[in-house]
Amino acid sequence: MRRKFLLGVGLLAFAAAGGGSAIAADIGARPIAPPPPQPPPAFISDWAGFYIGINGGGGSASTSFEPQRFANINGVASSSFIPPSGSPSGGIFGFQAGHNWQWGPIVGGLEFDFDGADLTDSTTFFHFGAPDAFTRDIKVDELASARARFGYLIFPNWLLYGTTGLGFGHFRIDATDTLAGNFASTSNFVNEFGWVVGAGLEWKFFDHWLLRGEWLHYDFGKETINGADVAPGGVLSNFNFRNTVDVGRAALSYKF
Repeated sequence: MRRKFLLGVGLLAFAAAGGGSAIAADIGARPIAPPPPQPPPAFISDWAGFYIGINGGGGSASTSFEPQRFANINGVASSSFIPPSGSPSGGIFGFQAGHNWQWGPIVGGLEFDFDGADLTDSTTFFHFGAPDAFTRDIKVDELASARARFGYLIFPNWLLYGTTGLGFGHFRIDATDTLAGNFASTSNFVNEFGWVVGAGLEWKFFDHWLLRGEWLHYDFGKETINGADVAPGGVLSNFNFRNTVDVGRAALSYKF
């Protein structure tokens, strides 16, 4: 009897051990849930490389003068007077070339541009102290700059940037004076150098193609034109003038 009792206890213990192993095996076989997916990395469009393109738009200038005079026009002396400021305006068209470097969403670069311009203004005014009838024609016919650009990708294909550097402008000033029945005129061509600053928004709309709109402000400081012989029989006294130019333009570029 005792032997049967011990045999029953052993069978129960064996069954219990086997069932526990099966349960443990079941527990170990349960699949582990995968970690939640990570968000994909932000897509950064490739802006680095050399580019070249064309641009066009319009601009306006502001030309202010200090006191000046025509002197000794056929022996008749003119008194000094201040001509009114000029506001040449018109169109521009040219090209640009540059290179971009990219650090994630930050884009920096160097750019050179040249534009032919047709910004013109003509003013006739009277100085009754002499009396003088004075006509002045101003034309800005060239603009150029060498600039650094620095911007941030507000979207993968949209670059918001600022720019600054050196500016160049070519100006022509024609002056004509009629004094007490005497006539004299002069033409002056001036190359000016100064600084330029601006901002723009550029769109990479297809693979290698870039389209932008930008504003540039040129400041050429004060320029002095020395006394010059004028015809017939006159001399234009030294005078100073100051030029600034604002340009708004669109530009299309191809990036290699």
